Amino acid sequence: MVFGVPWLALGSLASGLASLYLLAQLRGHRRKPGATWFVATVATQTVWCLAYGAALLTFDPTARLALEMLTWLCVLWIGFFFLSFALGYTGRTAIVESRWYLAAAALPLAGSLLVVTNPVHGAMWRDFAVVPTLGAAGAAYAVLPLGLLAIVVAMLFVSFGTLLVLDTVVSYGPLYRREALAVGLSPIPPGAAVLLWAGGVGPLSAVNLTPLLFLPHVALDLYAFVRSDMFEFHPATRRAGERAAIDDIATPVAIVDERGRVVNLNPAAERMLAVDKRDVLTDPLNDLLGGDGVPTDGGDGRLGIENGGRRREFKVRQTPLRDGSGTRLGHTVVFQDVTDELRRERRLEVLNRFLRHNVRNEGVVIRGRAELLASRLDGEHADYAATIEDSIDRLVASGEKARTLSDAAADDTGVESVALDSLVGDVVDSLAAADGAVTVDVPADLHLVTRPALLSVLLSNLVENALQHVPDPTVTVAAAVEGEDVVLSVSDDGPGVPDHELGVIERGRETDLRHGSGIGLWLVRWTATTLGADLQFDTSDGTTATVRLPRERAASGEVAEGGDARATDA
Repeated sequence: MVFGVPWLALGSLASGLASLYLLAQLRGHRRKPGATWFVATVATQTVWCLAYGAALLTFDPTARLALEMLTWLCVLWIGFFFLSFALGYTGRTAIVESRWYLAAAALPLAGSLLVVTNPVHGAMWRDFAVVPTLGAAGAAYAVLPLGLLAIVVAMLFVSFGTLLVLDTVVSYGPLYRREALAVGLSPIPPGAAVLLWAGGVGPLSAVNLTPLLFLPHVALDLYAFVRSDMFEFHPATRRAGERAAIDDIATPVAIVDERGRVVNLNPAAERMLAVDKRDVLTDPLNDLLGGDGVPTDGGDGRLGIENGGRRREFKVRQTPLRDGSGTRLGHTVVFQDVTDELRRERRLEVLNRFLRHNVRNEGVVIRGRAELLASRLDGEHADYAATIEDSIDRLVASGEKARTLSDAAADDTGVESVALDSLVGDVVDSLAAADGAVTVDVPADLHLVTRPALLSVLLSNLVENALQHVPDPTVTVAAAVEGEDVVLSVSDDGPGVPDHELGVIERGRETDLRHGSGIGLWLVRWTATTLGADLQFDTSDGTTATVRLPRERAASGEVAEGGDARATDA
């Protein structure tokens, strides 16, 4: 005894107070998955411990029996509450809200009615008597089979909940490992004590030691939910994410076995195929696709699917499914709808043909007529004809650049190693101008692993921009290796690119009020992005365009300081 209180009663009351403290710590987690059910579990545990502590101090048979019945009610409900918590915490809230699970609540409810009415029918226990034990008011009575069954059912609820929480350790690894282990192991000491008490095993059969063993249970829960913030990182988030990754996305996904038979379809795939998943499980996927089929070797492809009289085109990508030992079990088949993309490609092809032929041909006709008018007219009328000639030249040039953009977008050839000085020289030679000079300062042994066609488009537009917009220009094209980058620069001594032109390029889109005068800088920006390069303009002294390419895409030979350079008059 401690200050006249039996240690058995003192331990039970201490467990109750510790449970109250745990309840207070859970106030901030009430809205988290499973938290309400966990609070119900701890509240039931608190009532159990405090009631049993009071029972051990009560020797009056009637009052002692009433307190014993209250602890029975706690035993019957705590398992249901804990299982509900485990389902909600691990992301299985739909099960808790289902009709059959609510029907499962009839088990502890029926047990509660039997406990309350036991003095009338004696079906749960009989021969209740108060037995002094170690200074406390123990109780001796025979638990009947129906009572044992009620307790076993309650402990099964606890066991299922424990397995669900421990499954988190296996399924989700280190993210929840320590906390889930703590919560999963915490019911074991009190659960074992309940079963030993119900079976009358042990030297203190008149005393239920479960409340005392709630102390380590509370300590583990405090570690998991308070010290380690278990409710802040709960498996419900990951389970919901895994479900959303397949079930909730708009992209059709099918799971097939090694023989191509349907194992699962997400809702989008059901809509695409106009089938009910339950009706086609184990059917070959290709039988559902009509004329086209998924490659049986697990490769990617493209196919058309008709549904409701409409045909959609899909790009198919298959990913092998393997178990932990690497054995291939089947494939995840993802269908990407490319119908609209193909339509846009066809429209671009039409536009490209129009730019390639119609605009150019009609431009030649208009230019020829403008030249004829300019040669036959005088004064102001000749100036009008010259203006028409200049405008049509700019329009044809824009058409050529748009066609270049279309051709470059369609060019899916791989990268290759090129001598940078030769590439720059070819670009400069193709833009030879009578009233400007272009200096090329590129190390002779510098090679770049890139897409030469795109890099030529980028450089030619930068150089052309400087030559066309700067009177008697001096243009320099230089290259150097700086750490992990290869840096190309095109500089001129003109007034600089207007701010509104650069603003359009930096925003990446045009508006009604802010637009560029041409598509040359758009080509520069697009090709730089495609090549994985950073593009910057400095207009503080003329214009310097800097293109910085990642070093992993570049290879340079041995370049001496102040490497070879050559000047080209253009």
